[in-house]
Amino acid sequence: MPASNNLSNTFFEFEVLLDIGSHSNSFSYLDGNNLGVEVGDIVSVRLKGRLLNGLAITKNEKDFYEESNFEYLSIENIIQKKVIQDWWREWLEDLAKFYRVSSLKMFKTAFPPGWIGKHKKLSQNCKYQIWIKSSLDLKLNNDELTKRELSLLKNLSLNGKWQSELIKLGFNSTLINSMVTKKLLIKTKRKKIFNTKLSSFKNDCIELKRPNLTQEQKKVYKEMQEMQPGEVCLLWGETGSGKTEVYMKMAEDQLLNKKSCLILAPEIGLIPQLIDRFSERFQSDVFEYHSNCSSRHRTLVWKKIIDDEEPLIVVGTRSAVFLPIQNLGLIIMDEEHDVSYKQDSPMPCYDARDVALERVKRNPAKLIFGSATPSMRTWKRVVFEKKLRLLRMKERISSTEIPEIKIVDMRSEFQKGNTKIFCSELLELISQLKENNEQAIVLIPRRGYNGFLSCRNCGFIINCPNCDVPLSVHMGSKGKQWLSCHWCDHKAKLIKTCPDCESNAFKPFGIGTQRVIEFLNDEFPELRILRFDRDTTSGKDGHRNILSIFSDGEADILVGTQMLAKGIDIPNVTLSVVIAADGLLHRPDISAEEKSLQLFLQLAGRAGRAKKTGKVIFQTYKPSHPVISYLKNRDYEGFLAESSKLRKDAKLFPFCKVCLLKVSGENYECTEITAAKLTKYLISFCKDNAWKVIGPAPSLIAKVGNKFRWQILMHGPENSELPLPDRFNLWRIIPKNVYLSIDLNPVEL
Repeated sequence: MPASNNLSNTFFEFEVLLDIGSHSNSFSYLDGNNLGVEVGDIVSVRLKGRLLNGLAITKNEKDFYEESNFEYLSIENIIQKKVIQDWWREWLEDLAKFYRVSSLKMFKTAFPPGWIGKHKKLSQNCKYQIWIKSSLDLKLNNDELTKRELSLLKNLSLNGKWQSELIKLGFNSTLINSMVTKKLLIKTKRKKIFNTKLSSFKNDCIELKRPNLTQEQKKVYKEMQEMQPGEVCLLWGETGSGKTEVYMKMAEDQLLNKKSCLILAPEIGLIPQLIDRFSERFQSDVFEYHSNCSSRHRTLVWKKIIDDEEPLIVVGTRSAVFLPIQNLGLIIMDEEHDVSYKQDSPMPCYDARDVALERVKRNPAKLIFGSATPSMRTWKRVVFEKKLRLLRMKERISSTEIPEIKIVDMRSEFQKGNTKIFCSELLELISQLKENNEQAIVLIPRRGYNGFLSCRNCGFIINCPNCDVPLSVHMGSKGKQWLSCHWCDHKAKLIKTCPDCESNAFKPFGIGTQRVIEFLNDEFPELRILRFDRDTTSGKDGHRNILSIFSDGEADILVGTQMLAKGIDIPNVTLSVVIAADGLLHRPDISAEEKSLQLFLQLAGRAGRAKKTGKVIFQTYKPSHPVISYLKNRDYEGFLAESSKLRKDAKLFPFCKVCLLKVSGENYECTEITAAKLTKYLISFCKDNAWKVIGPAPSLIAKVGNKFRWQILMHGPENSELPLPDRFNLWRIIPKNVYLSIDLNPVEL
């Protein structure tokens, strides 16, 4: 029985929102321990013996009668005081309705992990990791060691290195374990301390003094100063034109006016350099917030934001858009074209760009979209809707010329007898890196493994007869394969012979980072190679560590996925390379050409940013592709103008509304039946609203994590409402063993 409040018989009863399975439920608890609970507090309570964290949403007085037989439960602890304000709560509740999720689901997305749900202690800052050092008795004999073993030993510092660092350098665990067995290496476990404080990524290109702005920078900076709170602009600046310096000048103005700033980047890999640029200028006022930060770190940032009224700068990824920053004056979305701003799983499938637009309406602040290759959605808002102000910066800050883009036809290389991954010219340039004291970055398309069919002899691609996208290879549960279009549901038989040249070199196209690294290690054992992708950048400082190694000149080549093309500024990089450019060009995606050209131009801008002249090489089996022509001429604006006109005339995204419903389950028949039943249900809602329903069809990857996946595509007029029933009625037809995800404006179609 709870103790009385202030020696009276009156208690405060709170409705606490809890996350119970796939549902959100509220339960009543008393503040019987006199904790001083208020609405908006994160509290810990017990439900059926389990300790859970929840959100206090209502407060009522309640008289307590000792003769009552009802067992009252009390709130056990306050996790965090007053995390939400009224405008912020209303905003998230509206977002929850729009994205078809519960309010609690939306709160969980916005809050630091662990605040709502199963009660967890804050993560510890100490972990055991494997430490590798050379054997004390080791006497190097080059004749007895392989090239890889010798290279690994040369990369070991005097006292040794963490095994995770060696793996990031391109040495796999199999090699390490083999050398341990041969007693070449010694493996031990040590505690590695993870610091939650801001660490610095040393970059020689950061100047201690504020550089003088160019005339272009001064012009756009002045126009940004004239913007009113709630106004939005697009800063279209070429790579190397100095967009970041303009961002910092705007942030400086806001801090002087006691306003806070939110700087967003699409990938965690971009955070280190942004953090260092801003912290160099603003020092202790800069904080980082993203999924690679520990739960403890993110909680501390939240508490800083809630408790401190002083202006600050937060640099983060898409999740940071929800931070309840007080006196917010400026939001900057760097590389706004990037699809990583869109969350496609789990629900809510929100787009941080749309969320930011809604936020500055409710909590007026200036919003700047920045990019060298703006998205078509943003271009539409500028040109067709006239809702965004357009600011241009066309000139590079450095005096070096923009590097020429060289297109290499890999069919010619194949005919000459070169069956290697790299063309002859590229092999020659790489061999000169060490001599010239230069560095290179090599990009492998992230989704280059996707199953489109390409003829290695003539470059022929099987496209959908109804849509300008390649047909993708599908595989059923019994191994049957076929070709399918994800836009119009057209299907075709899988063929193995090229219909254009009748060659048997008609195979799925794709290549991975690991294969490229192995090739480079074999061809150039003297070069130091780093791998930069999601497998090697885990942990809070994963990206920072790799970039630090590369920027300090401890590696010659950086091989990675599309993270390489985003905002990386390393002065000594003179060579940018794209291997298998076709892996992006021919994806089964209506926006494949747009995304490919964006990525290619971004990567091209990484070379020759300092005093040295850069070179850019793109390898392709289809040099006649229209995107390649736009790339060679660096004519992104021409591409946008032509493509947006075609899409508008055809009423394709973004000139229509799109919704993708994804159904998954462990039972194939049950999942298929549910997808068919859901499609029939949706058709009844769409028939009177000029909307179309395509599907159901197996997803591009039909089975993931032992779950079969089906999808249903809805698209309709741009200015119409989405004809979906409310989420409660929608979920009624979904069995317990089947899962439904609703993705508005998906990144891939």
